[in-house]
Amino acid sequence: MAAFSRRALFVPILIVAAIAALTLWSAFGGSTPKTVQQADARTVRFNMAWLPQGSMAGIFVAMDKGYFAEAGLNVEAVRGFGGIRTANELDQGMFEFAYIDPLSVALNRSKGGAAKMIGGINMRLPAGACFVKERHQIAKPADLAGLRFGAGQSSAIQALLPAWLNGNGVDPARVEQIQLDPAIVVSSLVEGRIDAAECWLGNSMALFDKAAKAKGVTIGRLAYADFGLDVYGSGFATRDALIEKDPELVRAFLKGAYRGYAEAARDPKGALAILRKYHPLLDEAVTERQIRETATLMAAEGGSHRLNPEKVARTVTYLQASGQLQGFDATAALFTNAFVPMGKPR
Repeated sequence: MAAFSRRALFVPILIVAAIAALTLWSAFGGSTPKTVQQADARTVRFNMAWLPQGSMAGIFVAMDKGYFAEAGLNVEAVRGFGGIRTANELDQGMFEFAYIDPLSVALNRSKGGAAKMIGGINMRLPAGACFVKERHQIAKPADLAGLRFGAGQSSAIQALLPAWLNGNGVDPARVEQIQLDPAIVVSSLVEGRIDAAECWLGNSMALFDKAAKAKGVTIGRLAYADFGLDVYGSGFATRDALIEKDPELVRAFLKGAYRGYAEAARDPKGALAILRKYHPLLDEAVTERQIRETATLMAAEGGSHRLNPEKVARTVTYLQASGQLQGFDATAALFTNAFVPMGKPR
């Protein structure tokens, strides 16, 4: 492999990242449009952990069809900046609810925070390693050895990679992990600045395929879950203080949200139309694929949104094996199933 300069990669990347961030912020108007509020409803804020996309369709369906209003809520969906930052901001009380993963919650609580999962969305881990088939053939983790692997700097999954690689017989030192602005991960892979990249169903997978098609190449994907990383992806979270102070608010939010996601799964095209009503610049094909992939991820455990204690515990085990959370014994505090609606949303 040719000599590689981090500076050569990151100087142009930082420039592109600044342009991309400004473009995205302008395109989405800096915030999410608010729904018409009911005077007697309670306003709560929901952090999407990233920009509006198909994985958030259930929230916008619930807003648009009045599912939250029926539960006595006005929900404002606002953009986020990755799972780890979202967990910390949630813990600080900047939002009542958020879309985050058990990894970020565990890291938050290990530092004295009080974020907590309250229900699942991605019941199968949607993350994987993507690559350009015309340049590499990656069929197993060992094939990542010697490659430059890029991922968003706010991705909590990166904390698990050393343990995942070790568990699959790969020396983590042989995989060069590069942290990138999430906005340029796709272009960095397609344009060949990195060899492999973290990619997500319900999120960036459709973007990778779109960018690759424009470049005349094809994307391959290695799913982490197929090689032992059997943990949950993102779901709904809040913080201990809100659960203790207003458990009915938590229950009402989840009831409306899961109704929205159930409707989005039943009618992806209808959900797409609603989401684009709020964010008309979203790509139709990409967004609809994200909606459909999210519905598949939610159905992975028979449609249950309840979090399995053993599966949550595996998150902690992997973090410990990666040299983090040493001595952490609060796995049971990472989540609760007390507010998950029983039965299928009507």
